[in-house]
Amino acid sequence: GTGKTTVANLLVKQLGNGHPHIERCDADELMAKADLKLYLKQAAAFAALTTSEKHFLILNEFDNAKKNLSRFWTALDACGDGVMAVITTNEPIDVHKSIRSRCDIIEFPGITAVAALGRIQHCLKAEGVVLPDAQVLHYLKGKEHFYDLRKYFRVADEILYLVGNNMVLPSWGSQKNPLRVV
Repeated sequence: GTGKTTVANLLVKQLGNGHPHIERCDADELMAKADLKLYLKQAAAFAALTTSEKHFLILNEFDNAKKNLSRFWTALDACGDGVMAVITTNEPIDVHKSIRSRCDIIEFPGITAVAALGRIQHCLKAEGVVLPDAQVLHYLKGKEHFYDLRKYFRVADEILYLVGNNMVLPSWGSQKNPLRVV
């Protein structure tokens, strides 16, 4: 909703010289490896032979990982610079403090309706729907409490559905449905 996974992927691509050696997996699946330290060291050794130079782990929603976390941070420490873990979470405080201490934290604020407006309008216009910014912003504000881009796109999908089926858009402000379809 705020772009955490997208930024994690872009970050790894940049750090991995355009062709990173990436492993995307569930944290619990990774922690269940019989010899995690050996597994990561082998992955790091292989990545060192490529343009990636290191093995990247992308672990999403890491706050849900609860088992064998000490194995994880000791395995990471044993690999030195050969392995980089990029974790995403909505609840950083729920990530074990020994892992948090090994991380650089990048905070992503929630997406406001105003921040989403330009992108939503671009998408609506690409579909032939032209509405005033104030009207679209009014609809988006109804989902602003989520601060989630996915929710705003659902609003756009609803607008496209209503317009595509010649249905009336909800009223907004002092005007009633000033809709132009081009």
